[in-house]
Amino acid sequence: MPQLSSFTPPYNISTSLLGVSILVCTAIAYTVAKMFGFGRKNEFPIEGRTILITGGSDGMGRALAIQLAAKGAHVVVVARTVSKLQSTVEALKLGALNPMKQRFFYISADLIDSAECERVISEVTAWNDNCAPDAVFCCAGFCHPGFFTDVPLSTQRQQMDTVYWTAANMAHATLRNWLTPVPPSVQVKNPRRHFIFTCSTLAFVPIAGYGPYSPAKAAIRSLSDTLSQEIEMYNGVYSQRHRNSAPAADIKIHTVFPMGILSPGFDNEQKLKPELTKKLEEADKPQTPEEVARITIAALERGEYLITTMFVGSIMKGTALGASPRNALVGDTLLSWLSNLVFLQVIPDLRNKAFNWGKTNGLPKASNLGQTSS
Repeated sequence: MPQLSSFTPPYNISTSLLGVSILVCTAIAYTVAKMFGFGRKNEFPIEGRTILITGGSDGMGRALAIQLAAKGAHVVVVARTVSKLQSTVEALKLGALNPMKQRFFYISADLIDSAECERVISEVTAWNDNCAPDAVFCCAGFCHPGFFTDVPLSTQRQQMDTVYWTAANMAHATLRNWLTPVPPSVQVKNPRRHFIFTCSTLAFVPIAGYGPYSPAKAAIRSLSDTLSQEIEMYNGVYSQRHRNSAPAADIKIHTVFPMGILSPGFDNEQKLKPELTKKLEEADKPQTPEEVARITIAALERGEYLITTMFVGSIMKGTALGASPRNALVGDTLLSWLSNLVFLQVIPDLRNKAFNWGKTNGLPKASNLGQTSS
């Protein structure tokens, strides 16, 4: 990710002072944003509720499952590898808050297939005493970095399938279930449901070397913004449920934007990642899955919509908020103003580093320029 310290060129004292001032002000704004985002009420109660997590057998998904189980949730994990799913369920049982009351379940499925997503929702609902899950986390997917022209188009399509379509398919199946109208007489135990996408700060600030991956994450961010608007129509119907049929619960959409997460997937990513990309993202200090999960849950409890997991990620979010709903009107507005000042220096720095890298190192060793891409 971009190295924010690079916006303070040593040759210009006034610019350096301006840069330091901006960074300090941004830190203050970030703190203010978090302060304004705090609510007195827990917006994401967990104990006794049923939570479905795709990509739940590894990395962030597994860490979320374990921490939610420790808070008293019933958890269903979905992935392709049965042995990993079984291991995760055993870990959930060991760490459960109320092991005699909580239940855990796993489903092996390939979520690239939309029919499999429908099956997952159907099986979870049947297992959960014919009640839909109260929250769904989409954590499935992997990153295949590389320069756009060097990575075969077949691989780039696979990235869109495994990153975007697994999430979109799951959202479609889940929301169709949740939005099915029920008569006014039907009472739902938990009146609010949550759908949580997992994105990346690359959706805010693309970096050279992530051409196959970042567009899929940007698509998730766009889908999330669209759904956060659309869902309010259904929530409006729900608010008048005493008059006629309506969805069974109010629904909130959220999206998490981590940076690097230490995991087997991250290790594989590092093997493929161009050296230029590693240089450009020096400010990204990878977090553990447990840390990302803890920060995510705390942000959901505060009711946040766009969730970042570290300070640098929040600055990146601030410069790209656009028309997305704000977590806190005053705090996010201040953060946006100051982040845009910071990126007046960061964006030229990224481009200059890429230009100078090419001057010094020439074409990438794995370059397929001039060859046909499959």
